[in-house]
Amino acid sequence: MKIYKKIMDFIACLEKWVLVLSTVLILVLTVGNVLSRKVIHRSWSFTEELVVAVFVLITLMAAALACREGELVSLPLVTDRMPKKWQKPIMVVITVLCACFTVILFVYGMDKVFTQMANGKRTFVLNWPEWIFWSFVPIGAGCMLLHFIEYCIDVCTDFKYVKKKEGEE
Repeated sequence: MKIYKKIMDFIACLEKWVLVLSTVLILVLTVGNVLSRKVIHRSWSFTEELVVAVFVLITLMAAALACREGELVSLPLVTDRMPKKWQKPIMVVITVLCACFTVILFVYGMDKVFTQMANGKRTFVLNWPEWIFWSFVPIGAGCMLLHFIEYCIDVCTDFKYVKKKEGEE
């Protein structure tokens, strides 16, 4: 279990770095475009393509990290009021449903990536292959799936509770 958690911690760390770098990229592109329009009266036409694509990546990575903490998995208003013996089984059912959604998102994302690769479709301004931007969907869905499973395992094995108790002693 410790090796598994170390691997998941490493993946979460990578996701956080992707989020930081992506946010900085969006900030630089957006502010640079605004300054360029105001100062030299020329717009950076490529910024819209990049910002929209990177924003999709940020959204899915942030959702994956939220899954890791159980923020997207349950509705505490309902589950916390249930008897203790029902909370874990309900968590497993919720996780299975969320995992099914994420698998569907992954499959359709990969289908879109393969379609874009086969068609050779390119972006309008940058003329980059569109599959590069569409690959953010299955990457984010894969991370979400990993963290849904991780959270379910943590809840079912009381891993976080054990971790907190060890820290108190």
